[in-house]
Amino acid sequence: MISYYEKLGISPEATPAQIKAAYHAKLREFPAHTYPKEFKEIREAYEAIRKGETTQHEDFLKMRPLEAELNPEILKQVQEKAIAQLEVSLDDLIRATF
Repeated sequence: MISYYEKLGISPEATPAQIKAAYHAKLREFPAHTYPKEFKEIREAYEAIRKGETTQHEDFLKMRPLEAELNPEILKQVQEKAIAQLEVSLDDLIRATF
């Protein structure tokens, strides 16, 4: 299987300008009306390489759900503290009401 870089005749370390230049050179070598199959393969290779470069930046900025695990012991301690804060006697409730 030929990689996309090999299809365009460039190395994986090529700059975006080199990628674009190689793409246009291949399009001149294999015009769409004469070589439709090769044209599609060249276009696919260029799009995949180009999207691969932008995907790295998009992945960095993409919002992801927070992944966290709760320690059951700490969760129980927090729950007990919260319940202790919420406990109100009937006298306190009556005094707060009137």
